[in-house]
Amino acid sequence: MTTVEEGRREIARARSIYCSPENRALIGRRAREAGMSFSRFMIVCALHGTDVDDGEDGPRLVLSEDEQRQLFERVALLDRCNEALLSRLPGTEISALGALAFLAREAQSRSGGDGA
Repeated sequence: MTTVEEGRREIARARSIYCSPENRALIGRRAREAGMSFSRFMIVCALHGTDVDDGEDGPRLVLSEDEQRQLFERVALLDRCNEALLSRLPGTEISALGALAFLAREAQSRSGGDGA
């Protein structure tokens, strides 16, 4: 691969990356699945799909659609749990998190613990 910039020719050069054999194999597998060479895949991932030669609209996603959906669902579950912990318990002014903190302090004081 060569480029011409202001009358001088630039030649693509090899670059080294350091990773474990397991990561190298995983990257290689994902590159094959994307129909790209290892180097091309690394460049596209690093530049988030800004390479205009790939002919695609928008950035290439690092996560698959299924992985994105799973991540979204898990974050949504964490959000619901957080909301439940911070909500007031029915008929009280205390949240579930506050009640749990109180129970933990009580258990600690009854066992003679110092909290460390």
